[in-house]
Amino acid sequence: MNWSGVLFINGVLLATLGSLMCVPIVLEFCISGNFPIDDFLLPIGGCFFIGLSLVLSNKTSETIQIDTTDAFLLTSLTWFIIPVFAGLPFLCCAPLNLSFFDSWYESVSTLTTTGCTLIRDISVMPSWIVTWRFLLSYVGGVGMILMGMIVLPILRIGGMQLFRTEYSDRNEKILPSVAQIATWIVGVYSGLIAISAVLLRLSGLSLRDSVCYAISTVSTSGIPTYSNSLMSLNNVWSEVIILVGMILGGSSLLLFIKGLKGNFGAVKKDIQLKGYLETLLAFSLITTWLRWYNSDLSLFNSVREGALSAVSFITTTGAFNSDYEKWGPFAMLLFPIMSLVGGCTGSTSGGIKIFRFQILFTCAKAHIQQLRCPHGVFIPVYNGQKVTDTVAFSVFVFIALYIITICSASLLLALCGFDFETSVSAAIATVGNVGAGIGSLVGTGGAPCSVAVGAKMVLIVCMILGRLELLTLLTLLLPSFWRK
Repeated sequence: MNWSGVLFINGVLLATLGSLMCVPIVLEFCISGNFPIDDFLLPIGGCFFIGLSLVLSNKTSETIQIDTTDAFLLTSLTWFIIPVFAGLPFLCCAPLNLSFFDSWYESVSTLTTTGCTLIRDISVMPSWIVTWRFLLSYVGGVGMILMGMIVLPILRIGGMQLFRTEYSDRNEKILPSVAQIATWIVGVYSGLIAISAVLLRLSGLSLRDSVCYAISTVSTSGIPTYSNSLMSLNNVWSEVIILVGMILGGSSLLLFIKGLKGNFGAVKKDIQLKGYLETLLAFSLITTWLRWYNSDLSLFNSVREGALSAVSFITTTGAFNSDYEKWGPFAMLLFPIMSLVGGCTGSTSGGIKIFRFQILFTCAKAHIQQLRCPHGVFIPVYNGQKVTDTVAFSVFVFIALYIITICSASLLLALCGFDFETSVSAAIATVGNVGAGIGSLVGTGGAPCSVAVGAKMVLIVCMILGRLELLTLLTLLLPSFWRK
C-alpha cells in the first residue's frame, strides 16, 4: 500500500484548503473593510503546517502511483481529514459557540452537501463564515461530481462501472483525459451556478442571497441563508428558478457536456435522464394532489409547494417552502421514500440513484420472464448496454447495504434516546445526504445542537458513508484489505 503517496496527496489538499480560507477574508475586506483574520488565523496555520509537513515528508522524485487499493484508502481518508480542518473556522467563530464535534459536524454536512445544520439562528453567523459555508458547499458539490464520474467507476462502486467512459479508463492517456473531463465538469457546474445567480438576482433577491441560493440549489446542499429555508423568500419566481436549479443539479453533468459538444442525440436517448424526469413528474403530481386535498390552498399554491417539495427531496436538496411535517401521516411516509430515490449518477445529489432502480427493475423483469418461459433467453439491457452479472450483482449489493446501513444507524440513534420516527428519518436524511426529514433532528424545526456527542458521530459517519457510496468506506473494514 502506497502510504507515502496517500499522505502526500492529503497534504496537498490540506494546503489547498488553507489557501481557500483566504477567500472569505479577502471578500469581506473588499466588501465591508473588515479583516476577520481572528476566525481564520489558526485554521489557515493548521492547514499549511500539517499540509506542508505531509508534502515535504512524503515528497519523492518519482511519479506517484495510485492503484485501486490506494484509491479506496485515499478517498476515505480525505473525506474524514478535510472536514476536520474545514470545520476549524466554525470552531474559532465566537458567536456560533460550537464545540469541536459541532464544527466537524457542520463542515461534514456542508462538504457532503447534506445541508443539515446545528445552528438554529443563522442570523448570528458573521458574513465571512456564511461565505466560507457556501464556499465549502460549492467545493463539496463539484467534488462529488468528479468523484462520481472519475473515481467511483474505476473503483467499481455499486454498478458505477456501467458509466466508465474514455475519461475514466486506465491507460497511458489517463492524466490528459481526467484533466479534460474535470475542466469541463467544473466549467459546466460553475456556469449553472452563475446563470442561476443572475436569474435569482433578476427575480428580486439580493446579490448575497442570489449567489448563496444558486450554490445551494445546483450543489443540492439546500443550505439556506435564513433559518426557515425558502419560507422567508415568499417569491414565486425565485422558487421557480430554485426548482429548475435543483432539477439541473440532480441530473448528470456529463449529459450537459455531451450537449455542449453537439451530441444532442445522446442526451435525448439517455434512459437515466428520462427515468429521472418521469420520477420527478410522478412524485410532483402526488405531492401536489396531497397538498391540495388536505388543505384549503388554491391549485396554484398546491403546485407551488407540492412540486418544490417533491423535487427537493428526490434530488436530496432538502430545501422547503412549506412546513411539510403538517401535511398529514401519508406525507410523513412519502417524504422519506422520496429521499431514497436520489438523482442521476454524475450529479451532486445523494440517495440510491435512478440508474440503480432502473437496473433493478430491468433485471427483475428479465427474471420474471425467465420464470414464465424457462426455455427462453431474456437479457437485461440498460441504455443500449447489456447488464452483466457483475453490474447486476454490484447494484443488488449496494441497495441491500444501503438498507442495512439505514437500519443500523436507526438502531444506534434509538439507543441514544430518539423515538422511532426521528431515528429512521435522521438515518435516511444523512445516509442519503438529504439533510431534511422528520422529527427533532432533521425536521423543519430541527437542529441537533443539544444532542449527545455519540449521536452526532453516528450522523457524521452516515453523511460520509452516503457521500462515498457506502462501499468505498466499508471496504476498509475488511481485514483482507490491510494484508499485503
